[in-house]
Amino acid sequence: MEKKRTLYEYLYQCLREQILTGYLGYGDTLPSLNQLCDIYHVGIRTAKDVLKDLKEEGLIRTEERRPSVVIYRPCTGALNEAAIQTVMEKKTSILQVYETMTLLMPCLFSFSAQVCGAETLEHCFQQLKKSGRKSLRIRWKASSVALHSLLDASDNLLFRDIFTSLEICARVPFFLDCTQSEFFASAYKDYKDPMWMMDAVNRKHPREIHRCFTGMYRSITSAVRQYLDDLSSHMTVPIMDDPDYYTWSAEQGRDHYYMQITRDLIDKIGTGYYKDRSFLPPEAALAEEYQVSVSTIRKALAVLNKTGFCQTYNVRGTQVTLFNDDATLQCMKNKVFKKDTLLYLSGLQFMAIAVYPAAVLAFDFIDSASIERLKQDMKKNNVIPLDLLVQCTIDHLPLQPYKVILTEVKEMLHWGYYYSFYSEGLNAADALYQKSMKAFRCLAFGEKERFADQLSQCYCHMLEFVRNFLTGCGLPEAAALATPHPGAY
Repeated sequence: MEKKRTLYEYLYQCLREQILTGYLGYGDTLPSLNQLCDIYHVGIRTAKDVLKDLKEEGLIRTEERRPSVVIYRPCTGALNEAAIQTVMEKKTSILQVYETMTLLMPCLFSFSAQVCGAETLEHCFQQLKKSGRKSLRIRWKASSVALHSLLDASDNLLFRDIFTSLEICARVPFFLDCTQSEFFASAYKDYKDPMWMMDAVNRKHPREIHRCFTGMYRSITSAVRQYLDDLSSHMTVPIMDDPDYYTWSAEQGRDHYYMQITRDLIDKIGTGYYKDRSFLPPEAALAEEYQVSVSTIRKALAVLNKTGFCQTYNVRGTQVTLFNDDATLQCMKNKVFKKDTLLYLSGLQFMAIAVYPAAVLAFDFIDSASIERLKQDMKKNNVIPLDLLVQCTIDHLPLQPYKVILTEVKEMLHWGYYYSFYSEGLNAADALYQKSMKAFRCLAFGEKERFADQLSQCYCHMLEFVRNFLTGCGLPEAAALATPHPGAY
């Protein structure tokens, strides 16, 4: 298991990257301490430490009871050339980020608009009216804030983070400085007034919302590609291109390492690696396996005991205790697991939306040999057909950012298998198996759209089943996560 960044490292790197790339420009205010805690899932102490270090680095100014302000301002001239070189070193990744946004973000915007009320939509976009006649950067920031608000209104815990990560890697501020470039003339002319976004979402028709945002992203992506190609033609020195620039973590460094170990153990229990009534390895052996102290392992085992997955005995060790309804019910009484549960449901909802365009894109790259290997793998014991199908889709995606996002969310969903440990969940697994096999048959028979739709339906089925059960177990917040209909977007 890969060790995740600490909460401090996660927040520090996020804010620092936003400042250095111009996503947060000179004079921009950072979110308040409380907002940083809510957005990035960190404690107040962590947020204060990060702001202190950013201040010492000369990137921000802080004052008591006032928002922190960005004071970093890139120089012109030689540094400008350095900025161009930095962008050119990431040319492939940047273009792929824009292409990923073109496929993914219109789906998320359209879905979010559908689940929001009219009043919420108006609130999300009300600031756009004030930015219409201001500078291009101000209009972009206002649009970005509005779209983030729209995604937040969906109640999905992943939408905002994914959008932010893509926007940062897209290096938007760099291209905003190219207003005089002929390549951007059409895009800036068509979308200079951000009020078109409000007009689009107010139509409430998912296909129309999707069409409007897709058109915008296609126009900007084309302009970025032409501009970068033009810059490449004028480079006198060859530049090494880094195709793996984009990174994102679904875990977001949001918790302590012992909780990551806890989830990994739950994953192994859920997939049958550690079977019901069997004993986990001794504490010392687990400490060696995870390269941590015995005390960290004991914290992880304490969570497993508290949530009903295991029972630790003084002499015998820790025994797996599954297939009772208490585990899920106990999870709903635990604050950490309640957060995890909502994140898990958010992941299911996201995959239900995102896997559709991914499957359509990957379909033409999946050859007959890959389908045959997939067929043989699905005959093996203890495999999850949906997992294999989605992994095949990811493997054949030509866009690295899309691959990263789907991989992260797919892996995050593994520890959610414990929601099928109660009796009703065991019966639901058969329905999921049947839907997964139907998706495979669509793939094998060359039915692209039906394959994409069936993959999406698998996640919709999981979302509805688990959401309804957990709502009844004492998690009313779960009801807010609506079932998507990707084929309608």
